[in-house]
Amino acid sequence: MRQPKHGVSVELPAAFTDFMRDVHQRVADGDKAATTIESSDLLQCDRVYGGLYDSAKRRYGFRYFHTDEHTWDFDLHLDDISAIATGSTTHLNLWQCKKGCGCLHASENSYCTHCDSIRHFDDYESRLRIHEPHANDNTRKVMANLRKVGLAILDYHHEHDHFPPHTTHDDSGNQLHSWRSLILPHLGEDTIFDMIAFDQPWDSECNRKVWNHRPSAYSSDDRDVPLTQIVAVVGSETIWPNSQHRAWSEIKTGTSHTIAAVRSNRLTTNWMQPLDSDIGAMVNDFQENDQMVAVFVDGHVDTIRNVSKERFRELFFI
Repeated sequence: MRQPKHGVSVELPAAFTDFMRDVHQRVADGDKAATTIESSDLLQCDRVYGGLYDSAKRRYGFRYFHTDEHTWDFDLHLDDISAIATGSTTHLNLWQCKKGCGCLHASENSYCTHCDSIRHFDDYESRLRIHEPHANDNTRKVMANLRKVGLAILDYHHEHDHFPPHTTHDDSGNQLHSWRSLILPHLGEDTIFDMIAFDQPWDSECNRKVWNHRPSAYSSDDRDVPLTQIVAVVGSETIWPNSQHRAWSEIKTGTSHTIAAVRSNRLTTNWMQPLDSDIGAMVNDFQENDQMVAVFVDGHVDTIRNVSKERFRELFFI
């Protein structure tokens, strides 16, 4: 079950403080590269990654690798960075799951790969009426479904120590099945999962019988079974590379700022088909519709709007 988190005051490591000094200087100099900052750029510390994620509110997200397995996540306003850089702030308040866990989180509601189980998250659609009071019923349903999908992806990682691959392959390299099928047990859809012959292609005669058993999390308001608009964005810089799988620790921009899956406005596919989008097509989709509902790697869901196409593109990169 989920571990309750408690607030802790932590002394900032010297390497992180040096890193913030460089960030502060680059922002002061008007360096546009400061929107995405990696250790290879700044050289002061080889274990910090992050960058600007909300230009309007001047908020930055950073991930510090305290050890190879344990991370500290920071959500900082530009004023916080200035205070760290000048030495007026030497400690920050973060959240910890339990005594002995080496991970520290920016939020009380953050997910910990070491301590938390995804199964406790439920009733998300009803809570959306509080957090998204202006959303219509269909948008709430989309957000609730994406929440389930995002948490299932996390639960898969919790069990396998990596995110699901975009697609499975046979010995000849032919695509067999989508990640949407692989996460079925983590959506509570064990019965459908057991119906699938994973050693045969998704559209084999045997597997065609499963098409009409589309999980509710993949449903769309006006799309007939077996179609879905829940898709990933595949690419070498996203969490869905073409020929391998990613791990949590590879996400350098922070899990709260990296998209896991979206509800496409125009792409429709069979829910079992290993077909998704690339970054160019998804950017075009976003530009044409001015918004898109997405679930991020940490499990939170948001309707993305009022951002540039460049910023939208960055949200998919690890």
